[in-house]
Amino acid sequence: MEKELTVAEKLKKKYHKTEEVTNLKDMLYRSCDIYRSRTAFKIKDKNGNIKNISYEEFKKDVVYLGTNLIKKGFLNKRIAVIGKNSYKWSVSYLAATIVGIVVPIDKELHTDDVINFMNVSQTVCILGDKKNLDSVLDNISKVENPDTYFISFEEQFDKFLNDGKDLYNAGFTDFDDIEINPDEMRILLFTSGTTGNAKGVCLSQRNVCSNLLSTYGIVKVKRSDLFFSILPLHHTYECTLGFLLPIYSGASICHCEGLRYIVKNIQEYHPSVILCVPLLLENLHKNIIKNVNKGLPKKYQKENNENPYKDLPIFLKKIVKAKVKNTLGGRLRVFIVGAASCRPDIISDFRDLKLNTLQGYGLTECSPLVAGNNDFFQKDDSVGLPIPNVSYKIDKPNSEGIGEIIVKGPNVMLRLL
Repeated sequence: MEKELTVAEKLKKKYHKTEEVTNLKDMLYRSCDIYRSRTAFKIKDKNGNIKNISYEEFKKDVVYLGTNLIKKGFLNKRIAVIGKNSYKWSVSYLAATIVGIVVPIDKELHTDDVINFMNVSQTVCILGDKKNLDSVLDNISKVENPDTYFISFEEQFDKFLNDGKDLYNAGFTDFDDIEINPDEMRILLFTSGTTGNAKGVCLSQRNVCSNLLSTYGIVKVKRSDLFFSILPLHHTYECTLGFLLPIYSGASICHCEGLRYIVKNIQEYHPSVILCVPLLLENLHKNIIKNVNKGLPKKYQKENNENPYKDLPIFLKKIVKAKVKNTLGGRLRVFIVGAASCRPDIISDFRDLKLNTLQGYGLTECSPLVAGNNDFFQKDDSVGLPIPNVSYKIDKPNSEGIGEIIVKGPNVMLRLL
């Protein structure tokens, strides 16, 4: 008798096809070859006008920046990146992880913590927002490496990149010749997790690329998608799924200018995909339900801002869906939510409004995604199934089924520093 397939085994046959990549340099070059003239980023110029940056332009900027980093002697060295979500942060991250080992640092940390992470990681160069770099420079005596090279996004970055362009066009093409061992440490992140003091998580590019492929296999990313980047890019959640995944997929990225600008930026950019945490989703949900109630005839309104949608006649449901969609830019189709549990009723309510909400579970040490709801399986009160090529179990569960989660897969970190 033939063995009955598990749910996961049945779903595996439906997964989206992926093209293998094991390192981020190959990923970047592949995307440029395929999506050369497509828009990789939408950014604002000094006058607030939105302009498009193509995949070809993005690749060139990474190559030029990386070329000058090599010329300065930073090949195979630790290079830190700090600052708000931005195009320059994204260029710096990829150039740093291809040239050496990238060390993304939280811009909200106290200066002493930033310096401590620089010292522990043996950073030789740091790129970032002027505000963050100035705070380190004001305490330069605490930095163990007196020759640390500082590149401010506002002041030195453009010239440094253009100098790299001149070097590259003059024949210094060492960047193109870099060969990356996908299994060596190329990403060093500091995270406190749930165990107190911050630890350095050592990731390889295979770790991250495996997570990209696993995610793409179960959550279709369209080339027409525009990802709205809100969460901090130094976290693997936003970096892997909100930055590297769309670049692998040929989609586009725009950056939120700050939490108070979320609604304004959504109206300006018209994104189709938003990564968020439950709190942000709860606030959006609360405002949407409040405004829906306010706009309905009195007989359809609910007390205490309860959701009136399910009790509306069909013609009103269509009007409500259209208004909500327009409020969110007109193109939004999916929320990806993680970092904490999300209320099932919120997920259900957004689905009624034709806004898919995919809840998942991950951690920095797993690059980060471990499990998730996806295009083929959704359960509102769950973080979903293990992603492709990853397995996990609950070790020594208590009477309520609670125990340590043990994960196995190509996404699991090399070690802790």
